[in-house]
Amino acid sequence: MSKNCRGVQGIGFVFVLFGIIAMAAAALMYFGAPSVELDIEDGVQIAQMFGIILFVIGLVQFIFGVVGMRAAKHENLLKPFSWMCGIDIILNLSVVGLTFTSGEGGEIWPNLIFAAVALSGLIFSYRAMLEKGVE
Repeated sequence: MSKNCRGVQGIGFVFVLFGIIAMAAAALMYFGAPSVELDIEDGVQIAQMFGIILFVIGLVQFIFGVVGMRAAKHENLLKPFSWMCGIDIILNLSVVGLTFTSGEGGEIWPNLIFAAVALSGLIFSYRAMLEKGVE
């Protein structure tokens, strides 16, 4: 396996870890929301809704990671993985942009980390496609 394919496999593994962590946090948020005292109206339902959204995001990250890990050995999956990385970059940078334009502030560093990981996955998959002659 070439250096670039190992990079694709490593980035896929990182995506799998991100997905598992996000899904675990989502489960804690969803099932732990009723036991937390929230001072806002419908706070439990809002926390559970965000738990569902986080679970979906984690599931998508997990799927991206599995495709990335398989793309390291199956060259026909390199192009879909590169598209997935591109979509991930666009989504994370758009969240950063929305955070700045909303004026509310917030943490942008997780989205920047996700975008950087996806960018490195895009670079590794592009180089691996060039090595293997995938169009």
